[in-house]
This record gives sequence, structure tokens and C-alpha cells, in this order.
Amino acid sequence: MNAKSSGRWKILAFLVMLCAARPADAAADMLWNWSYINADTHIKAAGTLTTKDLVAGSYAITSATGSWNGASITGLAPLHSCCSPPGWNDNVLVPGENRLNKGGFAFDVSGGSKINLFYKGGHYAYEIQNGPEIFGGVFTATPSKAQ
Repeated sequence: MNAKSSGRWKILAFLVMLCAARPADAAADMLWNWSYINADTHIKAAGTLTTKDLVAGSYAITSATGSWNGASITGLAPLHSCCSPPGWNDNVLVPGENRLNKGGFAFDVSGGSKINLFYKGGHYAYEIQNGPEIFGGVFTATPSKAQ
């Protein structure tokens, strides 16, 4: 093998190793099983959230499924669209025990309502569009698997 041919093979081997070591362009989505129960208001909700990988301290929620007190969740509400003006929902999960922040996440349910679940002042809460903030209850979100 001459020096010119040997150099090409070294370059080719380097490029193959570089491509193999490079992280995937699109990270796998993450699935979370979630639930919210508020015994005082007789609310039971559960479903699945899909998020992107952890970036800047939070997991961006890209979709929500499940049910809210028997009504089907029809989709994730757009950012900052629910519920009190100016629309606090930032549609993220955060690491740690509480999993929600003050913005929380919002979703649409069959029948046309929008609901925002959030964590504020040391308590979980929800708000139905154009309604008051209702505090109390327990929210959980547990990672399920990559999609």
C-alpha cells in the first residue's frame, strides 16, 4: 500500500469513527405516566405526556393524552394560551419532586374546556378556562419509556 492510499484509509477511518461517536440528531421523545387527584373537588385525571429531552432545566411537553374527570383530553394547549391572562402555561415538566412549575401545562378536553395544571405557593392547583384557581390535590409524573 502506498503512502497516498494509506492516508486515504486513515481519513476514511477517522470519518467513520467521528460519525459513530456523534450523538443522534433527533433525541428520542420521553413518555411520562401522569395523574392528578383532588379529593376535595372530586377531580380524577390521568394520562400520558410526551416530552423532549431535558434542556435548560425542563422537559418540553409536546403532547398530552388521557382523561380529566371522565372527559377525553383532546390535545395539548398552545404555549401561554391558558388560563388566566396572560396565559401562564409553559407546558413543561421540571426535575425534582414536584414536576410542575407556576406555569404548568394546559390541555383541551372534549366539550371545549381548557385546563391548566400547575404548582404555585407550595401547592398543586388547576384552573379551568375563565374560572378560579383551585388549590389542592396530588400530581405525579413518572417516566415511562422512550418513544
